[in-house]
Amino acid sequence: MMDLRTVMLLVFMALCHLAWISDVSGASADGALQLNETIQSYDANRYLDILEDRDGTLTISDMGKPEIAERFAHNDGRIPGYGYTKSVYWAKLELDNRTFQRQWLLNIDQPPMDKIDMYVSDGSGQWLFKRTGDAYPFAEREVRNPDFSFYLDIGPDETKTVFLRFETEGAMIFPVKLATPVKHAEQQKAMDLLMGASFGILVVMSVYNTILAFLLRSRTYAYYVFINAIAALLYASLNGMAYQYLWPEAVWWNNRAIVFFICLAHIAALLFSRNFLKLDRYFPNIHRLFTWFILIELANIAVLFANYSAGLRLAACMLVLIDLTIVGVGVASLWKGFMPARFFMAGWGVFMIGSVLTLLADAGMLPQIFHIRYASQVGSVFEAIVLSLGLAARIQSMRVEKEQAEAMLIQSKQQAESDFLTGLYSRRYIVGQFEALQSFPDSRSFSLLLMDIDFFKRINDTYGHETGDSILKQFAAIIRGSLPEKGIAARFGGEEFVILLPDCDMRSAYGVAERLLDSVRKYPFRAGEISIPCSASIGVAEWKGSELESFESCVRRADYALYEAKKIGRDRVCVAARQKRSMAEDAVALPSE
Repeated sequence: MMDLRTVMLLVFMALCHLAWISDVSGASADGALQLNETIQSYDANRYLDILEDRDGTLTISDMGKPEIAERFAHNDGRIPGYGYTKSVYWAKLELDNRTFQRQWLLNIDQPPMDKIDMYVSDGSGQWLFKRTGDAYPFAEREVRNPDFSFYLDIGPDETKTVFLRFETEGAMIFPVKLATPVKHAEQQKAMDLLMGASFGILVVMSVYNTILAFLLRSRTYAYYVFINAIAALLYASLNGMAYQYLWPEAVWWNNRAIVFFICLAHIAALLFSRNFLKLDRYFPNIHRLFTWFILIELANIAVLFANYSAGLRLAACMLVLIDLTIVGVGVASLWKGFMPARFFMAGWGVFMIGSVLTLLADAGMLPQIFHIRYASQVGSVFEAIVLSLGLAARIQSMRVEKEQAEAMLIQSKQQAESDFLTGLYSRRYIVGQFEALQSFPDSRSFSLLLMDIDFFKRINDTYGHETGDSILKQFAAIIRGSLPEKGIAARFGGEEFVILLPDCDMRSAYGVAERLLDSVRKYPFRAGEISIPCSASIGVAEWKGSELESFESCVRRADYALYEAKKIGRDRVCVAARQKRSMAEDAVALPSE
């Protein structure tokens, strides 16, 4: 399977190849654009003559002067793009109508263009003037579309000269097309469907992840929704749809909306990245750097409202810097083994490539073809989908981490509650169970057995501690095999064992103890090839439901009974007297049945 770097390289090479194809196929054409019956849509860029007006002082009356006409240069066939410039540009287009179609639409698909003036010769030396652009209210447009269109009336076999004057504070790009109104409507419908699909994906992903953000109370999901919402507004502004549907009369705001949303998109990306990649934990210095980037973008918003051109240039510079930094920290996170960073790199890497290509095209360094002009928007949609998968993977990773932590907690609890040598419960656990049985509202009596291996010190001294440990394990196995269903056994310390018998009175407990000793007597204790005879003594104490007695007190009574069992010969069971008796009466021996 191809790795991430290979995929990103292939994407970049494919886009560059498309740019080269466009450069080769977009050859220029001299003379007038001839309109014929077989073609309803034309790429007029190949027929343009272009003049740069550096100081913006030329007027339509200057176009007829020979010294001005000589300054026009024929376009090389590509979409004219001159980057960010203060110059005004003029374009001249000769049209020769060889059809019976009189009405045509001249289209300039560059929604952020501030001012477009069109002058059409009327055959008598006069010029028909029309204007459009996003520097004017949307209602003034001759054709109510996100881009700019002018109606042209050209009679059959008529030739007309068209001059277009372009002025903008943004990127100087003016793709010129000519089409019949019907064909233009078809093309616009197809573009609307593509834009609708793009925005639909962003909206669906935002709504879905908004619900998850509330359900999971996740800040990362909230930042993801923030990114998608800002991306939708940004591209709606870039494509002119926001001006058409959201703020058609807000000319001043519309001129600054694109850069404003670029700044907000940077802030959203920085917030999401540092939270998703856990930069405060893994890269604290980068986390602080991202905070500075956010402050710079907030300052850029203030600059934007004072000086649009300065804000635009700073936003363009920060776009490259922030994108490269985010990709760099994504690679570093992947290198550290943070698996969700794979999705982050896939989504953000493709978006970064698209953004850089679009930025270079706006700057006039790459040709203006469809795939490059909309590379950033396509990358944004791809990023939204992949980052959503990345969030799911991150949640899965967090769930696995939680399960591992819970497993470690359970393991730690088991280690604290069990004896590492015998595998029986620990003293701490048996105390908790004793107190739990006492706390039941309808507590009935239960019994406690305290068992001690006879002459265990002699076994240790004779055969060694390793043999002693083996004997303890064998005793633990006997106890487990002899326990009643509800019985709980623990190693109390050294060679002593405690057995708790819920719902078991003194006589029943005595029977359990006798059966346990009988199992000990029959068990062939061995250490390697050596047979070691072993026996044990047991003291039994009963707790009545109405008594207030601590675990230590109950064990003390069982210990007195155990002492008595050892005193009268070992290898037997003795039961403790009731708590109310004196210490001298605390242990008596019952005859074996």
